[in-house]
Amino acid sequence: MILEECRESNRAQYLKTFLQFHPEARQCNTKAFTKYEFLVNATLRSERLKAYCAVLTKADTSSANRRISYKPTIVTGTYSVTPEQKARLLFVGLVLGQIQKQIPVSGQIVDMNGKVHRVQLESGYKSIKPLLKVLQNWCNIPPSEPPDLILNKYCSSCQFQQICKKQAEQENNLSLLDRMTAKTIQKYNKRGIFTVQQLSYLFKPRRKRKMRKKPEPIKHSLELQALAIREQKIYIQEMPELTRQPVELFLDIEGIPDQRLYYLIGLLVCDGGKSIQYPFWVNTQEEEETIWKQFLSKVNEYPEAPIFHYGSYESKAFHELNKRYSNNSEEIEKRLVNINSAIFGKVYFPVFSNSLKEIGVYIGASWTSEQASGLQSLVWRYRWEKSQDKNLLQILLNYNREDCQALKILVDKISEVKESAKLKNNIEFANQSQKMATETGKLIHHQLESIIKSSHSNYNKNKVTISVREEDISETKPRKRGPKYNHPGYHRIVPRPDKFVQVPMRSKCPKCQSPLHEVEKIREKIIIDLKVTKSGFQKRIIKYFGSKGYCQQCHKFFNPSLIDELGNKLFSHSFQAWIVNQRLMLRLPLNIIEQEIQELFNETISQGSIVNYIKNFSEFYSDSEHILFEKILASPFVHADETPINIRGINQYVWTFTDGSHVIFKLTESRESEIVHKTLHGYSGILVSDFYGGYDSLPCKQQKCWVHLLRDINDDLWKSPFDTEYEMFVLKVQEFILPIFEAIDKYGLKRRHLTKFKKEVNRFYKNNINDRSYHSELVIKYQKRFERYQESLFTFLEYDSIPWHNNTAERALRHIAIQEKISGAFFESGITAYLTLLGILQTCRFQEKSFLKFLVSGEKDVDAFKSPKIKKRTQTAKSHT
Repeated sequence: MILEECRESNRAQYLKTFLQFHPEARQCNTKAFTKYEFLVNATLRSERLKAYCAVLTKADTSSANRRISYKPTIVTGTYSVTPEQKARLLFVGLVLGQIQKQIPVSGQIVDMNGKVHRVQLESGYKSIKPLLKVLQNWCNIPPSEPPDLILNKYCSSCQFQQICKKQAEQENNLSLLDRMTAKTIQKYNKRGIFTVQQLSYLFKPRRKRKMRKKPEPIKHSLELQALAIREQKIYIQEMPELTRQPVELFLDIEGIPDQRLYYLIGLLVCDGGKSIQYPFWVNTQEEEETIWKQFLSKVNEYPEAPIFHYGSYESKAFHELNKRYSNNSEEIEKRLVNINSAIFGKVYFPVFSNSLKEIGVYIGASWTSEQASGLQSLVWRYRWEKSQDKNLLQILLNYNREDCQALKILVDKISEVKESAKLKNNIEFANQSQKMATETGKLIHHQLESIIKSSHSNYNKNKVTISVREEDISETKPRKRGPKYNHPGYHRIVPRPDKFVQVPMRSKCPKCQSPLHEVEKIREKIIIDLKVTKSGFQKRIIKYFGSKGYCQQCHKFFNPSLIDELGNKLFSHSFQAWIVNQRLMLRLPLNIIEQEIQELFNETISQGSIVNYIKNFSEFYSDSEHILFEKILASPFVHADETPINIRGINQYVWTFTDGSHVIFKLTESRESEIVHKTLHGYSGILVSDFYGGYDSLPCKQQKCWVHLLRDINDDLWKSPFDTEYEMFVLKVQEFILPIFEAIDKYGLKRRHLTKFKKEVNRFYKNNINDRSYHSELVIKYQKRFERYQESLFTFLEYDSIPWHNNTAERALRHIAIQEKISGAFFESGITAYLTLLGILQTCRFQEKSFLKFLVSGEKDVDAFKSPKIKKRTQTAKSHT
């Protein structure tokens, strides 16, 4: 009502001024239409649509044959332009376009300051056409039943708020939860969840994970919120971090966002048991700087005190005021503590939202006015500006003071929760139930848990100890560092050599380059090797020996060069290659590889050594990865895709880039597309990818994956079998795309056979996509996707041998996805080395070459490596009688 009142006042003022500058303007009617340059107070009617426009201005026409048309101007009651006002202007433009047979391309919005905002309309008409179609259907056939009840953010400004809220409470509606969206409600409804109580039974405690280097991002759990409401208990997902001080400040700021005015800064100073409220009030915009300086002066009196506030509004206001008046208050800004962030996702009170009002009522805070809210404060301020009523001023001051006091009560409650979480019955931990026990009970629990813990297969070596001292319950002896006694390296029997190799003595001193003199001292080195045979691998023990050399100038002995190169290595390059192949190609766990080496070769090896071999091979083949990368960039097209992987409980992302013959992998902590820009910088070919938005900003040509698109279309058709409009749309897509794929099957990806389908593409877009109004949400979703990717969906029609799908990249990623299912998670220390070798492995697979034989060969370039093709056909074994 206030906005409408302001709009009418602003409209009258604007028209008065407009007519003074344009006296030739006329009142809008049928006779005056198209005759005059300006028309005012235009009421536009077309069929069942009716719109009002303050001013119509004749548009400039560059062509003599062009129709005479007007562009609309509307007047608002706000100081800034909102999306709703742009939608109103679009509606006016649409009705005006039906009357003059030509839609206006632009319009104007006049705000409360008299500023005129020019708005482009052409691109916005599609957004309101579906809404108009719904309204027109309602006009023709009024709905027999009201739409489903869903509370949302607009309810606070609706006159039916109390009616809808009462109905929602009776139904125990899911939308009572503040962070519940319409899409989320639909998702739960498909699972048979329709009430908050039903939702509460979906909560499952998170599984305990090992310590992580990086904390997992905090998310709000709707299921846990519902559980807290059902049980009427406070649930702790994570203990909040809050540091208290002897002197604390509590801040609440009231403002008018539309005018960017902050008219009341409330500060509650709590020093020990004393609390003093300081209100800093603004009558006009000009006084804002004065109260800001007064506020900063008061805060500076308590330099060590934290400044508590609730929500992001105060921090944004603080930053804006500091920037507006340049008071250099950055140090004070660092003292701000947002209490909402301290409880978001961590502490769940049994309320439907995390607003200060709802939580405050639960913990005992109160407000004098039952209507107290941020929106109501705007009404009080507006009425005070009109009447200067002191009672309204006092209401605002009381509201601000009560907000500060509620914040103080909330901070005290959080501290109480931290201190007494394990003692109170109305506080529960989300991931574990409270375990209450006496001192005697604790001793009993410890004894019983010791018996249960020792009930494993190795019982005879680990006897159960029943006699437990009380001090043993809390104090545990630290584990001794170092390897276990039965570590494979403790007892190694030197094997008998199968082959002896004499190596020449080093000829020159590596330090002074003087000639070395042969001495009787012999240096020996035993290597366990695998010999490649026609039937497989054969283990052999090689003993290298040679004479040491003596330098008379350095007075030192030097081993033969070959023995120094072997270093501390026990297993040869071929043996290590076999181990790496077992881990990557066969995806065997480390303990299984350890057992295989023991059973097949009678050799012992530690799991740590296997990990080190993988890292060493990764360093050795780093040049190979660079070669693969250069060949991928030289390819006319590149496939790109990404997948999340679990690294110690935290999701990171693996990216793959391949041309169908060469593969590389990259690891990033997030899904940001910076790695794609960095990797493909300067690439001038065609990028084949899915519909992830991070690929769209690359400057090269692109081909989007039709498999992803058709899979999504097909899945949605299964989910919505009775959406007839969507079904007809999918049928049109099928009829359009099927001949193209049939041509590909017959002729291959040849441009001369595919370029003829460009006309079909244009016809499909003209008849089904462009300027079409649909009612179904699914059709609108895919209509937007077809519009957005019109150029990149059909690149394969213009070039030879460009794939129309991204299956090659998915094939490259499939190996790591299967490995994650087997292993459960990766370790950050070895994942980079693993991905380097995995790129070489997948390259060998794409080229049908043996990964193991490539590693054994010591070659760096996979293309240059000559290997017999891997036979895919299984040969039938001959039967012997």
